Amino acid sequence: MKSLALLLLSALPLAAQPLLTFNNRPLGSVESPLVIQSYLPDPGIDEAVFARHHKGLAAPSYSPKEGRDGDGTEKPGAGLPAGIAVSMGPQLAYVFDPVECRPMYAWQGGFLDFTPYWGDEKRGSRVSKDYVPRLVGTLFYKAEGEHPLSIDGKPVRDPEYIGYALEKGVPRFAFKAGGHVVKVKIHPAKDSFSYEAEWTCDPPAALAWKEGSFTAKGDGKMTCAFTGKSLGDFHGFEIKVDLSKANVEAGATLFNAYGCAGCHSTDGSKGYGPSLAGLADTAKELEGSNEKVTADAAYLFESIKNPNAKVAKGYPPNYMPPYQLKDVEINSLVLFIQSIAKPE
Repeated sequence: MKSLALLLLSALPLAAQPLLTFNNRPLGSVESPLVIQSYLPDPGIDEAVFARHHKGLAAPSYSPKEGRDGDGTEKPGAGLPAGIAVSMGPQLAYVFDPVECRPMYAWQGGFLDFTPYWGDEKRGSRVSKDYVPRLVGTLFYKAEGEHPLSIDGKPVRDPEYIGYALEKGVPRFAFKAGGHVVKVKIHPAKDSFSYEAEWTCDPPAALAWKEGSFTAKGDGKMTCAFTGKSLGDFHGFEIKVDLSKANVEAGATLFNAYGCAGCHSTDGSKGYGPSLAGLADTAKELEGSNEKVTADAAYLFESIKNPNAKVAKGYPPNYMPPYQLKDVEINSLVLFIQSIAKPE
């Protein structure tokens, strides 16, 4: 029966075929993180961080048409092999490296764009031989130097990865180092561009973390509350739309690029943030006061540029992270929001 269904599907004209159900820009949440182990992008990590990583070698070119290796060679992909990427919603995404056994980088506002490898959502065809997804969001942390963790004063140099366990959906990574089992659990912090890492070791020992100017200490357990700054914005796989002038299409592209749909629905359904369906020019109550404002263009612009300026009733402050967007991009988002009608 399956083969018949596939045969019927392949016989349909392309325009009539149903869309595939995968999402090239998946997004998790704080309550239900999304964990993906894959070839991941390298946003310019310090070479000293990769103390134990092997270097990829050129491989013979392969011709799918001929079914054999060709005469040329292919360079290794420019990325981080077998990294573990975790999305906890727009507030935090990070990559944990199971070779070096440490967080590699962290960003907010989105997650990953798998378009180059997973392919076009409408047809399912791959874009290229590119296996590496693209970052989506604002990078605020990158690992520096050799492993920053020391146990009883001895630097961790040859960690042995054990794996991770999900605790209420949140991964806690574990590795062996110096006769100890070390575990770490990472989650969003209250401030923008920040995260907290809870470290423990068994048997208990003095823990210390020194990375650049950041330091932390603990006896048997330690919390690293890291706050960084914008290290660059990433928009996923090449955006084929003119973002230089404010327009609805550009707004829709930015809405998808930054993972806004992870919190804001466009069909009136409930999400982590207010639905955008029919939002424009309606009266909105503000948190902590009886004041009402009109969700006009000025209000929408301000809410995107400075989410804490006027917080909608029912939502806490610092709930939406700030995005490093140009004014013309914010105006495009405003036009897109204004174009979303209230469902009948």
